[in-house]
Amino acid sequence: MSKAGQRIIRSARQALAFAQGKADRSKFRVHVPDEIDVRAIREKVRMTQEDFARHFGVSKRTVQDWEQKHRSPSGAARAFLTVIDREPDAVMRALVG
Repeated sequence: MSKAGQRIIRSARQALAFAQGKADRSKFRVHVPDEIDVRAIREKVRMTQEDFARHFGVSKRTVQDWEQKHRSPSGAARAFLTVIDREPDAVMRALVG
């Protein structure tokens, strides 16, 4: 098998172990983007600015400032927005209660 094929199989096994909770998570790097398109995320989940703010615990003004580039989300906010972008249903399930 080629080296590329071996790397692909090794990566797939690591991803499976991670998904099953068997991997040492300290070895994985978390990537939080430097810039994030808040409007695109909000539109993806089909919410108004007011609904988005209410559902995810920020003020409507903050959402407006992020979308108009008057302010940038902090690192923690960018991480949360990334999760909303990638797994909106999981975030909604986690926050409903």
